[in-house]
Amino acid sequence: MKISCLFTGKTSDALIEAGVKVYLKRLMHYVSVEVTEIPASTGNSEAGARKEADAILKKITPRDFVVVLDEKGSSMSSTQLAGFVEKKMNMGVARLVFITGGAFGVDEKVAGRADLVLSFSKMTFTHQMIRLLLVEQLYRAMTIIRREKYHHE
Repeated sequence: MKISCLFTGKTSDALIEAGVKVYLKRLMHYVSVEVTEIPASTGNSEAGARKEADAILKKITPRDFVVVLDEKGSSMSSTQLAGFVEKKMNMGVARLVFITGGAFGVDEKVAGRADLVLSFSKMTFTHQMIRLLLVEQLYRAMTIIRREKYHHE
C-alpha cells in the first residue's frame, strides 16, 4: 500500500517543516509515502477553496481510499487509526490518500469525494500544523501495527 498526503499550501514554519521531514523519514521505513503540495489559492475563501478543490481532485483516482482531515469529522484514537490503516492494508487498498485543506478548509467537492472525514480534534489547527500531526500519527500507527516500542498505553 502507498500512503499519499495531499497538503494544500506551503509550510513557512521551519520547525514544522523539519518535524514533518523527521516523521516522513521514519514512516518510509514501513510504507511507501508520497507528499504532494497543492498550491494555495489567493482571493476570497469560497473561490479559493473551489480552486484548491479542483487541483486536489485531479490528484485522486477512483480506486483511492480518500481520508479528508476536518474538525467536523469523526475521531479516532491512535490505536484505532492503526487498526484502520492495518485493515486497509489487509484489504489490498493500493493507495490511502490523506487530504488537508488550506487556510479556509476543504471545499464540499473534496469532502463529498471522501471515503472518511477524520477529525484530529474539535479544535482548529493551522493547515501547516496538521501536517506534522498527521505524519506523526501515521508513524505511530505503523509502530503500533508492528508492536514496536513507541506508543505507550
